[in-house]
Amino acid sequence: MKNIFTLTFLALSCLSTHAIASEKLAGNEILAVQKGGVPDKIYENNKPHLRIATYNIGKNEASENVADFTSLNAAIKKIAADIIAVPEVDNKTARSQKIDQLKTIADANNYHYAFGKALDFDGGEYGLGILSKYKIQHTQVINLPSGDAEQRVALLAQIEVPGFDTPVLVMVTHLDWQKDPTMRIEQVRHLLDVSIGDASSDFKDIASSIKILAGDFNSTRDEQPLKEISYFFNPVEKQGTDYRTWPAVNPAIDIDHIFTFKGQKWDVKKIEIPHNSPAFTWSSASDHLPFIADMELTEQ
Repeated sequence: MKNIFTLTFLALSCLSTHAIASEKLAGNEILAVQKGGVPDKIYENNKPHLRIATYNIGKNEASENVADFTSLNAAIKKIAADIIAVPEVDNKTARSQKIDQLKTIADANNYHYAFGKALDFDGGEYGLGILSKYKIQHTQVINLPSGDAEQRVALLAQIEVPGFDTPVLVMVTHLDWQKDPTMRIEQVRHLLDVSIGDASSDFKDIASSIKILAGDFNSTRDEQPLKEISYFFNPVEKQGTDYRTWPAVNPAIDIDHIFTFKGQKWDVKKIEIPHNSPAFTWSSASDHLPFIADMELTEQ
């Protein structure tokens, strides 16, 4: 009888331990099972090309008149990217004279656009956006962990880019600014969970899709939040590049970045982070410089 009780106790203990272990593995500590999706493909010839940029426009506050988009529109034309991630956008706020900033820029430069609201502000909305030369098929705004601080979001946009066999999913974000990186790390981890299907999104087979993550990360390349991103994403980089983007008048730190998902391989042909010059004063358009990359997809 004692042996029976002992065996029963051991069995229950094992079940209990398994239950506790399963509970601890909930959330982003396990990888969701993936079925189907975008197949791997290596491009030997006719490699798909993309010119992409991230450009924090600072609500057009660099302009002496917030309603004057002359410098900002000139900057967008000089960037001349297929897709531009656009953090810090006002939508009909009082401080921006009730202007829909993203629509104004898009209309002036012949772009499709999508706005992602982070919060209601000053009689309108504040958030981020995306400009695209090509039709935006579907978008979703993802709320990121923000605690008691300003709500941060990611805008996901699925875009059918000519030359690509499958749509490109662009993820635009603007992370927390506080010196303590704890919240930014949480936000990055949630972004990673979304990108691999461990957190819900509207995008089917997201884990295998072509993904690009871009925006203002309020973190430099050597800080922990960006090291976390490198678990699933590669930084877009090219040897010899000066990555500093802020402040535009005399750049000191690199906080604006572009990343590509590790499921794909890209050949980065060129990176541009243009500075003030006799040809154009970038600091008249924004307090950030744009980060622009020309890339070819070598593996889907």
